[in-house]
Amino acid sequence: MSVEAKRETPRHPLRGGSHPIYRRLAAAGLLLASLAGWAAAGAASGKAQEKKKRPPEMVITGTVFTEKGFSLPGASVRVKRTGERKPKWEAVSDRRGEFGVRVPQGAEYEVHVRAEGYEEQMQKVDGKASTYENLIFRMTPATGGKKT
Repeated sequence: MSVEAKRETPRHPLRGGSHPIYRRLAAAGLLLASLAGWAAAGAASGKAQEKKKRPPEMVITGTVFTEKGFSLPGASVRVKRTGERKPKWEAVSDRRGEFGVRVPQGAEYEVHVRAEGYEEQMQKVDGKASTYENLIFRMTPATGGKKT
């Protein structure tokens, strides 16, 4: 016999064969891959359901002016549902007198604006009819007190 005939092609040590450990590793790998895919699909559908649960929103914006027509920064804006005692949403007018509040659509709201030296003002907003409302508040000086 020749030397060449006795040589067999070497087998790769990681090559899948009939050894039981390879079968177990393959089964475990398939199980992990399927669980990972299942978990990712469940998380994606969970996020989609969370987005569907959120009610549509309405944006209430506005500008607060002094009695002379100048913007009034720092005015306190409080929004509550009509009929409720405490406000749920708050904002402060910026340097241009503007504010914005995002509330759930489908209810009626009262927007209260206060500023030092001015009388409090209130306007009602119908959140059932629209998704956006822009309000203008022209504040009047408080009577009997000094305006700062």
